[in-house]
Amino acid sequence: MRASICDVQGLDELLEIASQLPGGSGNGGAEPLCGDGSDRKFFRIFCGGRSLIGLLSPRRVKAPSVDENDSYFLIGNHLCARGLPAPRILYANTEAGRFLLEDAGDMHLQRFVLSRRNRLESIYTHVIRLLGELHRKAPDGFEPGFCFDSVLYEPSFVFERELEYFRKSFVNGCMGFETTADQLRPDFEAIAEGAGETRRTLVFHRDFQSRNIMVHRAGLRLIDFQGMRFGPPAYDLASLLIDPYVRLPNRLQERFLELYWSLAGRRAGASKAEFLQKYEAVRFARNLQILGAFGFLGITRGKTQFLEYIPFAFEQLALHLFRTGRGRFPRLAKLVDAIGRRGFAHIVPGGNKSR
Repeated sequence: MRASICDVQGLDELLEIASQLPGGSGNGGAEPLCGDGSDRKFFRIFCGGRSLIGLLSPRRVKAPSVDENDSYFLIGNHLCARGLPAPRILYANTEAGRFLLEDAGDMHLQRFVLSRRNRLESIYTHVIRLLGELHRKAPDGFEPGFCFDSVLYEPSFVFERELEYFRKSFVNGCMGFETTADQLRPDFEAIAEGAGETRRTLVFHRDFQSRNIMVHRAGLRLIDFQGMRFGPPAYDLASLLIDPYVRLPNRLQERFLELYWSLAGRRAGASKAEFLQKYEAVRFARNLQILGAFGFLGITRGKTQFLEYIPFAFEQLALHLFRTGRGRFPRLAKLVDAIGRRGFAHIVPGGNKSR
């Protein structure tokens, strides 16, 4: 084990437990893995000729309230039980926040497609099929008790956790505007009503993007699924198609939207027109959430690597607003115009360009 991680609390316990699992040995070691936007710590643990993933995730709320650790354990087991490709959880102590998982490798989808952009259509066809399987199988047996912060993606959740997040963390915190809640409230309430759900019949991942999909042994694996809850499957599709980490061309976004509808859209219990209307609404919500997250991580948390993805995410917002929402959301349109004029050079070198 590297000296720099010898004193990480809980890691010695995971090494000991790994050595006791079938195929383990007493001479294990570990190396830290780079995290993303999360505060959780991941390690690759080597034990008896194989590798596992160790996860250390401090609990944030006391039992019996459901914590993110509980959701990770319950939803991970649920996905595996439904035959969906999530890493198996081999050991879990949710109270202490210590997990041992199957190793799903190092190749997330973003990295996989970087040198294979001429194969985007073929690769993403497989991803869309996986998404359809997720939306078909995951609702069976999915329980409200699996969810740690909210059971349902309802309008109030959309408004506060995604749209207000955009205003506070991106518009004000990142771009330096002084926009109040009341200035955007009518538009935000309309978006939230269109995007939110009232039914507990369908479930979605809520962060289905290229860094949460691993390419491993010629297959795809799902990670970071702990935010899954009841809500609109179209949200996951929007997350995938406007993902700033990959920057799918707009023509492919449109093609994959049609592919998803042909494979899985009818399971949402809506007509194609209703499905597309829902997709447009959740696309706005997700796009605003993305910008809020990048602003928060890049400025508040000081993880400046996230700032480089802001121009493309903003370009996608401006394009979608121009196509489908400018007349319906005039306050948001006015703000987007002002942000576009200011540009992003103050936070991203060359940031007035999206690519």
